[in-house]
Amino acid sequence: MLRLRRSLKILVAAGFLLWIVDGYLLMRSESPRPAPDPAAGTATTTGPGTTTGPGTTTGPGGGARYSGAIHMHSTYSDGGGSVEDIVRAGQNAGPDFLVLTDHDTMQPLIDGHQGYHDGLLLLVGEEVNTSAGHLLSLGVGRDVSQDGPLGLPALVEEISESGGVSIAAHPTGRRPWTDWTLEEMDGLEVLNGNSEWRDDGVLELVRALVFLPFMPDEVFNSLVDRPDEAIRLWMHRAQRQPVTVIGSLDAHERIKLWGERHLSFPTYERMFGLIRTYVITSTELTGDAEVDEEILLNAIHRGSCYVVLEGYEPAPGFSFELTMGQETKSMGASVAYQDGGRLHVTAPSSGPVRIRLFRDGVPLIETEGHELFVEVPGPGVYHTEVYQLRGTLLRGERQRLWIISNAFRVE
Repeated sequence: MLRLRRSLKILVAAGFLLWIVDGYLLMRSESPRPAPDPAAGTATTTGPGTTTGPGTTTGPGGGARYSGAIHMHSTYSDGGGSVEDIVRAGQNAGPDFLVLTDHDTMQPLIDGHQGYHDGLLLLVGEEVNTSAGHLLSLGVGRDVSQDGPLGLPALVEEISESGGVSIAAHPTGRRPWTDWTLEEMDGLEVLNGNSEWRDDGVLELVRALVFLPFMPDEVFNSLVDRPDEAIRLWMHRAQRQPVTVIGSLDAHERIKLWGERHLSFPTYERMFGLIRTYVITSTELTGDAEVDEEILLNAIHRGSCYVVLEGYEPAPGFSFELTMGQETKSMGASVAYQDGGRLHVTAPSSGPVRIRLFRDGVPLIETEGHELFVEVPGPGVYHTEVYQLRGTLLRGERQRLWIISNAFRVE
């Protein structure tokens, strides 16, 4: 019996040691990549185009592009930090713009917080509580709300008629979005940073807690997976009409403990470096907050943007274009099918990647490399996803989601 107990202890200790080693190697494979080497013909952290000004990058297909951290909460609602705290975190993390979306209030706008803060643009929107879930209202310039249990269509129409953008927040999260019949709703969050860890298993979360003090970048990256259900909902809706997808944070810097006590975690700065939405605009930002809000939101409304897991590597050089006849279009466009049309994906990175092209949500073709040319086989909704290839000693090669594009609708 004594020998059996000793053997069991050895087995448990060996299993625990193997779990620790496997976890460490797994986390190592989640490390951020260094900036690509320009001499190798890939993009630098300012992209393969030319830098035309602070925060401005001209990408491979033309157009200025800006990275944004979208969807966060301050002490105006249930966030743990002030607007000033959020701005400081943004200045440290490096996005070109932030979008503040406190719950059911536009008081930050009334109090004059929207505008440029030492080069960082802060826009003020709102996360509206509705009968179908939470809805981001961006660019309206005033507080909006649902009037009665049947008032959701009127709310979405009001946002649209005011020149704003409406986005379904955390559509597959704890409070999912339930009404997909609203034709004027512009899009959805395909990635939500506050929802990503919630679908992980117990062992994954325990491993994350063990390694968090030592490898925080790697731990946060490891908790983001492909949002299968959100992509399915997006593709289902995109069969009928154009739909924009964005990557959001839902950052609070607050975990409630008991009473008035709370933990300031995860920090705004950490979240701002995790998921970004890159917006491709037809003109550069001007430095006038009101004008630039319109430029950015118009591009988001068109679907001229893409989602990046920034924690792995910035992606200012990514491009997804459609050439049909003599015209080349950027993401979000709807075009009539013609023979000879081509899709072109460019995904510069300092390491190996896999580009996957989807038609109506179904994989069409994939390649290992930083570029893909494909002839358009016929009508459909086309989007691309880019995965970083990362290897571990015990698990072999793994592909980890890095970029989700917006879609072309070929009719």
